[in-house]
Amino acid sequence: MKHAFLTLLTCMLAAPAAAQTDLRCPDIKPRARTIKISRTAPVRRGKAWLAGTPRTTLCYVCDLYGLKTEEAEYDGKTLSQRTALVYKDKDASAALCEELKSEAKRTTTFSQEGKSSLDEFCRRNRKKDYRAVQVFDASPSQGRESERKPVRTIFRLLDSRGQAVEEHSFDPQLALETVTLRRFDKAGSPAEETVNDFDGRQLRRLTFARDAATASATESYFGENNELRRKTVREYRDDGTLRREVITDYDSGEQPVTKTEIYSDVKGRRVNELVYDMDSSDPKYAYDYFYVYDKKGNWTEERKTRVTMFNGERLEDPKAAPEITVRERSYYCAPPRKGAKKAGPDKGPALFLIRGQPYLAA
Repeated sequence: MKHAFLTLLTCMLAAPAAAQTDLRCPDIKPRARTIKISRTAPVRRGKAWLAGTPRTTLCYVCDLYGLKTEEAEYDGKTLSQRTALVYKDKDASAALCEELKSEAKRTTTFSQEGKSSLDEFCRRNRKKDYRAVQVFDASPSQGRESERKPVRTIFRLLDSRGQAVEEHSFDPQLALETVTLRRFDKAGSPAEETVNDFDGRQLRRLTFARDAATASATESYFGENNELRRKTVREYRDDGTLRREVITDYDSGEQPVTKTEIYSDVKGRRVNELVYDMDSSDPKYAYDYFYVYDKKGNWTEERKTRVTMFNGERLEDPKAAPEITVRERSYYCAPPRKGAKKAGPDKGPALFLIRGQPYLAA
């Protein structure tokens, strides 16, 4: 059981670090091809609350490895932003680095600071393993795909495990925006992540710690002045599923302001949430979570209903609208037992082509 907890804990702790790059799709099993998440405006019909129309919607297209290839955001029915992400292998990344350096030398709008940063990264890491990601504006106003220009170019320096230890993000004019530095422990688990601006000033910092004896993990978030702003302690069951979260928020003087306790069911899904003021031992209010699931056990609708706490009793307000989130997805399917032709790279998940359709082995 202890070994299972450590293995799952490593994967769970890796998620926040990956999330900073915003490259990975939401973690859904089996792996999803497309994901659509909508926060709705609930509508009351009699005593029941219906989901209503979407207020905001996020749409993702994911590749076979769980990385985003497209992302779109809607405000109601209006498209706010749509991006496409292109991932380069090692050779293509090195070629892109040289191409951008040459392009920078030809343009007069390229700042000396940006040029120095790009030149320095390409020169310093010429013999190292790095990968490039280009982010394109894919909105209809940008025309055909061949006419798109990258709105961000990211170079990710990898260690011997293939983990991104440095991440340099450049704007459309190839000026350095941010540098993300990551540190891992001997087991390859995240230990610290720091995001600095173009001038080396800290924007935020995350630290990760785990305790196998108590089956818990602690994530601490620090602001630009290195002041503690949030601490999250996650407690796990013997099988590695999340049991409880305690989130404490701090003011700029590192004084605790609020505390939130979140309890999960045996599958790690949120069930109850209690919110405290730090000067009170009783919760100010609480939330109950309810779900609707698809055939694969993933939720398609989440309802978060507020409950007022009074003298230790839970009082539900039937007139208060719940927070309703609707989630739609399509999956990569497992291949049938016979007639499958293996395709794709040698490493990573087993991929198959059946009538030209990609399938992902379970």
